[in-house]
Amino acid sequence: MAASTKSLSSLLAQASLDDHDEILKAANAAIKKSKTDVGAHHVKAIALLHLDRYEDALDVFEHTPALQKQARFENAYALYKTGNGAKAADVAGGAGSDVGRGMKHMLAQAVRTAGVA
Repeated sequence: MAASTKSLSSLLAQASLDDHDEILKAANAAIKKSKTDVGAHHVKAIALLHLDRYEDALDVFEHTPALQKQARFENAYALYKTGNGAKAADVAGGAGSDVGRGMKHMLAQAVRTAGVA
C-alpha cells in the first residue's frame, strides 16, 4: 500500500492542479494496484467532484466505507449535489460538534435543500 501511495503522490506532484482528468487516471492506476488504498480512492472522489461527476463520486463513497468516515465533507457534498439533501444533512450532522466552517455550511445547505427543520 505504501508503494502505491508513494507512486500516486509522485504522479500528483507532476500533474497540474487543474488537470483533474490526469489526477483521476493516476488515482485509478493506484487503485488498480491496491484496491484497499483509501488515499487513492479519496483522490479519485475529489477528482470526480472537480469534474462535476457527482454520481461517480458518490459511487466511490458507497463502495469505500472507510472513506465515508475519512472524507465526510466530500461525501456530504456528493450527496447534496445528487439531490440527496436529507442524507447529506445526516452525513454532515454526524461529524459532531467539532467541525469547521465548511462542514457547517454544507450542513446548512443540505438541510435547506432537504427541507429538514
